[in-house]
Amino acid sequence: MSYSAQRADRARSFLKGLDAILLSSRPNVTYVSGYTGSDALAVYTESRTALFVDSRNTIQAREEAKAEVIEIKKRWEDIYEYLRSLNVSTLGIESGVMDVDTFLQLKDLFKDIEMTPLGGQLKYLRAVKDPGELSLITEAVRISETALQSVLSQGIIGRRESDVAFDIECEMRRLGASAPSFETIVASGPRAAMPHGAASEKVIRENESVVIDYGCVYRGYCSDQTITVCTGDPGGDFADAYRHVFKAQTLGIEALGPGVKTASVDKCAREHLDSTGYGTYFGHSLGHGVGMEVHEMPTLSPISKDTLEEGMVVTIEPGVYIPGKFGIRLEDMFVITDNSCKRITNLDKEAIKFLT
Repeated sequence: MSYSAQRADRARSFLKGLDAILLSSRPNVTYVSGYTGSDALAVYTESRTALFVDSRNTIQAREEAKAEVIEIKKRWEDIYEYLRSLNVSTLGIESGVMDVDTFLQLKDLFKDIEMTPLGGQLKYLRAVKDPGELSLITEAVRISETALQSVLSQGIIGRRESDVAFDIECEMRRLGASAPSFETIVASGPRAAMPHGAASEKVIRENESVVIDYGCVYRGYCSDQTITVCTGDPGGDFADAYRHVFKAQTLGIEALGPGVKTASVDKCAREHLDSTGYGTYFGHSLGHGVGMEVHEMPTLSPISKDTLEEGMVVTIEPGVYIPGKFGIRLEDMFVITDNSCKRITNLDKEAIKFLT
């Protein structure tokens, strides 16, 4: 079965008795149609898929899409006429991404069509990756890791965090990435205690820890990885905390496998940090899915109801953030296999890496 056929089958499994589903988020439209541009909508039924674009995007859509391409002038009116032509009376919508104004407009226009919110369900449409997707994610990882190692080899002491982040992003682009997959984080010294501390004008000095969270987009798919390095001796507490974060990550990784509840994976890592006194400094979830978006389903958190399936790509990223002192986060990506998991990222994090 081709990748496109696999995706079509997966998408149709969400119909569950509905006549059709309307997709409005760009990643999901791309997933079911193959069209990578913007300003498009997709409708699919048990037997057909249609992509709706305006005249600005018709040529690209017809070159890329594995769906019927329909050029529209009045967006919702034209889609309504299409739905009527198929005798659609029940329609699923991406309620998680549709704004209220649009919904009210559709409610008025689609008077004889019952709309069902599928925001919660459709978040899982792309959760399981096919081999083609895994290949692109793996290449995104390769590009980002090569870029990071190139920048770090030139030294970071005495440089602004923002300049290091800029160089990483430029190098990823030079190597074939279309963009960073999120705003690159380079946080040094006390700023490393900010889990999402965007790169600042601060100069990286000797004897500091530096958290670098980075990734790129390659042909529509993301990578995401975090390393924590040192520019000398950051203090006696750092090595102890680093050792326990690494152990927590190892326990989380060992828990991965198909059929495993993601909350239990989070628990394995979190309980270790709790037992060593660092749990109070670990406030975020253990991980998340990665694909066309850098944060996708499933989520790995104490309150998640998700279950891992073969083909899911997830991160494991425990951290310890001690205000006024330092921060540590170790993040890697894994694909769930038929009986365990396979690591996608490659940078060794077992020992603290010291940079000049």
